[in-house]
Amino acid sequence: MRGFFNGALIRGTMKVLLADDDRVFQLMLDRTLAKWGYQPIVVGDGEEAWRHLAAPDGPSIAILDWVMPLADGLEVCRRVRSGNLARYVYVILLTSKSSSDELKSGLEAGADDYLPKPVNSDELRLRLRAGCRVLESEGRYRDIAENASDGIVTLDERNRIHFANNAAAAIFGYPRAEFTGLAIATLVPDLERHLHNTCLRVPGANDDAARVRSWNSVEITGKRQTGGNVVLDVSFSESLQVDQERVLTLMIRDVTERRRLEEERTQAQRLESIGQLAAGVAHEINTPIQYIGDNAKFLDQSFRDLAPFVDAHLRIEKALRNSPEPELAEELARVFEEADIDYLRVEVPKAIEQLSEGVEQVARIVRAMKEFSHRGRAEKTPVNLNHAIESTILISRNEWKYVADMTTGFDADLPPVPCVAGEINQVVLNLIVNAAHAIADVVKDSGKKGAIHVSTRHNEGWAEIRVRDSGTGIPEAIRSKVFDPFFTTKEVGKGTGQGLSIAHSVIVQKHSGRLTFDTQCGIGTTFLIQLPLEQPDIS
Repeated sequence: MRGFFNGALIRGTMKVLLADDDRVFQLMLDRTLAKWGYQPIVVGDGEEAWRHLAAPDGPSIAILDWVMPLADGLEVCRRVRSGNLARYVYVILLTSKSSSDELKSGLEAGADDYLPKPVNSDELRLRLRAGCRVLESEGRYRDIAENASDGIVTLDERNRIHFANNAAAAIFGYPRAEFTGLAIATLVPDLERHLHNTCLRVPGANDDAARVRSWNSVEITGKRQTGGNVVLDVSFSESLQVDQERVLTLMIRDVTERRRLEEERTQAQRLESIGQLAAGVAHEINTPIQYIGDNAKFLDQSFRDLAPFVDAHLRIEKALRNSPEPELAEELARVFEEADIDYLRVEVPKAIEQLSEGVEQVARIVRAMKEFSHRGRAEKTPVNLNHAIESTILISRNEWKYVADMTTGFDADLPPVPCVAGEINQVVLNLIVNAAHAIADVVKDSGKKGAIHVSTRHNEGWAEIRVRDSGTGIPEAIRSKVFDPFFTTKEVGKGTGQGLSIAHSVIVQKHSGRLTFDTQCGIGTTFLIQLPLEQPDIS
């Protein structure tokens, strides 16, 4: 940068525009500028001058006559300052005017310097050198801004983007040419509210509080050109320019990925705590359930053993009716009738059978809780996917049993799948819960039920998991956003917008797989997980 703006090199590459309708003065200054090492561009009116200055590769220094045809020097100055040019143009105004008010109006129009006519060549040469120093300084800071990794944006008085570096345009997904001129409210809707609610930073001993004030950085949500959300860390500063115009500058950092990782880590820690709690509860339940199961088996066997005893007593009762002591037979008959032996012989086995089935169901839930809550190894290991999904369906039963009927279709030939079992369990759980919520929005309080179908399939080199529901379907307007971090259509407090985002990260980034969906509004949605059966081990 220093070499470009220093010495003869800058004069050899620096274009200087001369706009003056005096032909003799044009010829004289054209030769003089070339002699000094500049590249002169000579025009005779203001409109042609503006066309050169507005060009992307136009001159960076302009020598403008105050009075010339079509557009005077002041009008060209105003266009330069309001034209959002990609470079700074140093303007020297030529004038025969001498009153302080007239010179003030020229500077207010945007001129950096002025020279009285007739022009003194030595004075012009010094003014050009001063302009080169200004451009060197401006170019150095512009270069810093252009190459900054964070976005830098300045706003005009209408809160439209006056300047933005490449990083800022990239954060919001816009081409640089389309980004300048946009209203900041379309990109960061809550910006104005945050400006009012965010504390001003206390100026230091060397700060000019009247000219510069700044705000503590805030985390705020922005909108990409595609409509997706982006989480931003934004700091603000407002400066008072020499013309008393206030300029708001934004330093913008995309922290979407950082927030996603933080949320993922927080959820993992939360799940680990819940898993430890669930494992403890499962362990505590397991022992009494074993007692109940063993006792149910004991009761079943004991009741079976009592059956011959009861039959023998019935035979004795019949025999005693013809004996010398028939009152014994009557007593036995009365005892049997009061005990309702016939009813007990039918119903007790049924009760014991139902007890055993209930105990076995509780035992299956306990085993599923232990398997689901066990984090296991962090690296991929071969997993029986069908069994893992069965466990996930079982422990999520309370989420779907009131709104949907669950069916499954597991591929018995599916080989063990290399994956992190706990993470895949969590993804499937998220999809099942989302399916149940989508169906709940359809059936509401009608008493009807929808349907959820979970299936697996071995498809060449992939293991596929499908979760199909008969819910609302996903509206076309938001289909491109469903995997975006923090995007949710649920009410406040009912969703973080992280479930599908984390699921996508787990499947695509951590397992080199695919997560897609097919949906029809009013029909339902099918999510498809594809996991490679052969992949490198990535912890």
